[in-house]
Amino acid sequence: MALLRSAVKIIATQGLRASTMMIARLAGVAEGTLFLYFPTKDVLLSAVFEHLLQDLEAGLGAPAAGVSSRQTAQFLWNRYIDWGAANPDAYSTMNQLLASDRLSAGQLRRVETLYAFPDLQACRRRFAGLTDREALALSDATEKAIADTTVRLAMTRPQHAEAYKMAGFDMLWAAVTRGAEPPGLNPRAQRP
Repeated sequence: MALLRSAVKIIATQGLRASTMMIARLAGVAEGTLFLYFPTKDVLLSAVFEHLLQDLEAGLGAPAAGVSSRQTAQFLWNRYIDWGAANPDAYSTMNQLLASDRLSAGQLRRVETLYAFPDLQACRRRFAGLTDREALALSDATEKAIADTTVRLAMTRPQHAEAYKMAGFDMLWAAVTRGAEPPGLNPRAQRP
């Protein structure tokens, strides 16, 4: 566990190219010891991602049953922003891993299932002139930019964290859905 925590801290500050020697040193072990547990750096990075994903899944919790996709999305957004603000190294490292080519298809599918909202996905495909894949890439980049800004502001101005989370979610929802409610949802549904 010390090796995983050290890897998270080093990667957050130095990126995925950080040396295994630095990770081992921070954990207080020899680099050879690191390789006894993780035969390659890719195996280490995969384990780091699994560690972070489990922590994030535990932090997200389960939204209430019977609420709209928007309410569910806002619940998960708030929990995600809280997790990122409370764990800046973990947030940075997870995002670096997600942007890399170091994760397996199975790991990427697990992340996708955390935010699987069919109604919202239908809205994402409404971007004229873009293929579904291009629209998804644009939506993902937009969501990440809004989340990064919200996490940063919540960390630096914690007294306004709740307002930033709400405003960030409203911007996210408007950007991804283009201001339209997904089919079948009540546009006047109360926020949680």
